[in-house]
Amino acid sequence: MSTGTIVLIVIGVIVLLIIGWFVSTSNNINRVKIKIEESLSGVEIQLRQRYDVLMQGKKVTEQYAQHEQKVFENLRRLNQIPDHATVDQLNHASMAQEEAVKGLFALGEAYPELRSAELFNNLINQLSDQSRQYSASRRAVNGNITKLNNYIVSFPSSIVAGMKAVTKMDYIHEENLEQLKNIDMNMNL
Repeated sequence: MSTGTIVLIVIGVIVLLIIGWFVSTSNNINRVKIKIEESLSGVEIQLRQRYDVLMQGKKVTEQYAQHEQKVFENLRRLNQIPDHATVDQLNHASMAQEEAVKGLFALGEAYPELRSAELFNNLINQLSDQSRQYSASRRAVNGNITKLNNYIVSFPSSIVAGMKAVTKMDYIHEENLEQLKNIDMNMNL
């Protein structure tokens, strides 16, 4: 074999390795994007379930506390979660729901007869369970977003991400779960 042939073979192997790496990295980015979409749907489901529980709470608490209008206004302003919501829409819905949850807990503190009602206790238990599930869903989304963001900022995968016009994503925000836990403890639930 001549030196020219060997050089061509080496160049061909290098080009094939680069193409293989590019395809592999591109596929990895695509897989992470799919995982993000999948895990975002889990967050949507959890927020929809919490919305339903909060609407049940509205019905229960209206019977006990007719004059607590601020809590009811927050509950009335809650919107259903749109299908295929963006991270910003999910963050906004989550914050609004957290305010409503805090208001319901505060009503339980203000009205001992409400706190002792079985319907209210069931509601609080549902909200606690749902909050744990929502936290798990949010962690899954944020973990997948971290993987994607790592591809975007790490060399050489950032080259592929740039060519695919993939940009960094925002995270789903963390609520103040310690504050909710403290409210739970104060209510002796």
